Amino acid sequence: LISGKPTGVLSKIDNVEVYIATPPEPIPQKAILIFPDIYGVHLKNTQLLADRLAADLNLPTYLIDTFSGGCAPEPGTRDGFVLADWLKDHGPEKVLPIIECVMQHLTQRGIIKFAAVGYCFATSHPSLLQNPDDINKLLETSQVPLLINSCETDQQFPAEFQKKTDEILGDGKYKPGYKRNYYAGATHGFGCRADLSNPAEKEAFDKSFVETVNWFKTHI
Repeated sequence: LISGKPTGVLSKIDNVEVYIATPPEPIPQKAILIFPDIYGVHLKNTQLLADRLAADLNLPTYLIDTFSGGCAPEPGTRDGFVLADWLKDHGPEKVLPIIECVMQHLTQRGIIKFAAVGYCFATSHPSLLQNPDDINKLLETSQVPLLINSCETDQQFPAEFQKKTDEILGDGKYKPGYKRNYYAGATHGFGCRADLSNPAEKEAFDKSFVETVNWFKTHI
């Protein structure tokens, strides 16, 4: 676990639970969205990351409950939990309307520019990412800069997917901006649930956070 106590607040936006981290004097008209891993909006680590992003970027940061209260149980409390069944209940037809609802509400409150960071589940499963088809579609249709913090051991984004993504988007092909960082020795989940006693995981966790902050400073 990351040390510290979350300082944000849990609130509701159109019946969607959201953890909100707000700096003292936030930059107007911009916001950060966080899409959590399967453990959802109440995971302390992710709340602390929201606090840090808000402070470092001076932007209000919204950690969204994309699971309507149905997040996965934390390790050690998962008797009878079947991940495959859980995933069926949280596909794009369920997750995307929740995100759109929050964005619409924030837009009505004056937010005109968003940046988003997703961890684990939130970067792959909600969109049922297909590589290379979806990466080619991104190249053809998207105007959003993309940063990927990848690692050595990741079944959702393995080495062959990483290489193919670089081939499609790298070398200036993706005009809005593309960068992929690779962290040797790190495993899936390092971005928000790293084993900080493992030097490789801690380095990946620390560096990927800095990379994310710098990316947002450049592009939002």
